[in-house]
Amino acid sequence: MKRNSSTHGFGGMAGLAALFFFILQNISFAGVAVSPLQQVVDVKPGKKATFSITLTNNKRNSQTSPCPIKMEVLDFAVSDTGQLSFGQEYKNSRSAAEWIKFPENEFVLAPGESKEMTATVTAPIDADGDYWAAVMVNLGESKKGEKGVQVNLRTASGVFIRVSRRSYTERGSVVDTNIVMPDFNAAGDSSKKDMSEQELYELKQKQTLKVEAKLKNDGLIAILARGKASVYTDDWRRVATIPLHASRRQVLPGDSRWFTGVMAQPLPAGKYNLRVFFASDSTYKRKMTKDVELLICENLAKVWAKNFVSNDAPSLKFEPQQIELKLNPGRTTASTFQVANQSLSTIVADCRIENGGSNNNWLELRTTDFTLAPNGQHSITCIAKVPSDAKPGKYEWNILVEMEQSGLAGQGRNNVKPYKIPVSVMIDENARVIKNK
Repeated sequence: MKRNSSTHGFGGMAGLAALFFFILQNISFAGVAVSPLQQVVDVKPGKKATFSITLTNNKRNSQTSPCPIKMEVLDFAVSDTGQLSFGQEYKNSRSAAEWIKFPENEFVLAPGESKEMTATVTAPIDADGDYWAAVMVNLGESKKGEKGVQVNLRTASGVFIRVSRRSYTERGSVVDTNIVMPDFNAAGDSSKKDMSEQELYELKQKQTLKVEAKLKNDGLIAILARGKASVYTDDWRRVATIPLHASRRQVLPGDSRWFTGVMAQPLPAGKYNLRVFFASDSTYKRKMTKDVELLICENLAKVWAKNFVSNDAPSLKFEPQQIELKLNPGRTTASTFQVANQSLSTIVADCRIENGGSNNNWLELRTTDFTLAPNGQHSITCIAKVPSDAKPGKYEWNILVEMEQSGLAGQGRNNVKPYKIPVSVMIDENARVIKNK
């Protein structure tokens, strides 16, 4: 089933960050920071636009050598499982690599030095919709590792270009679905005392219902997809909900992406209808759907119910469990906390700021929604912007995380549970005012 809904923009910065967050572990080692990690550029057909990338050599001690930098504009592709690949062999019809030009591609950064590089994008007159490329930043000279393997330190900034001719429509379809039934014949016995936690977890994973769905983007613009599967009885009464997760939920034009949902709770024996549907962040949120039949036999239902053990532990774990900041007036800072899924089921969550006792809109979240696979983790960044005229005192808020977990839906309701992360900002009476640049 195809989807037609008017949209504007490139699907949101959060989705692009999810698509292009990779190989940053190499940056901190090299001491070079690259910002931003992604670019969103709007340009008219046949016209020019610009964007900038800032590179900073953060190492300043006397032993630090200048860092040679080489920048390349490369094509990249995203597989249907979300893996990124770079190089000329991944050039496609929506490549923007030849459109992007820098005034220089090689230079040296001294310790502590920053350099802003401005690129020019020239869109062909016949371009229409979304295009993309990557600016690969190679850091220093390639070196041989301990085992003789050639090591290249590099990172990239994704460049996503919208060539706007009109209001666009998203066109997506669910092209494939798989249902993997719980397996209780796998080697291992959860009652054995000598089984490690990892072995027990892997065994329990095999004893869950797994739904896989592939979403294809048939249109000219990217889709930031949200997926879910609902289980209905023969007379279409909803009995269970299964959120779908993908490591990269931004699906570029022409690409496909597998989304997976897992449910540990047992279903009674019977014949069911399973409906997979996707929506996006667009205005009208029309859905892309596909229906399949699901049959749970008597024997499977009995074994599944017998082996399922309800866990009263919270599904989500937060680290830290609260955010406490001491800031001066005029200060802006970012604080990050980790969310971990401790359950055997997929979850979807929406986040928002609750003012609580403070009526000040000082806080904002970089991510307002996310999905997590079993044992998965996600980072949420909260930005605090304290105005220069803020009075001394303690200001408090809550980050409300409303989590929906795979499982049976009682009386048509979803399995939604709220979590709260307290946030406080303390401004000292003797704090000095900091003027934001």
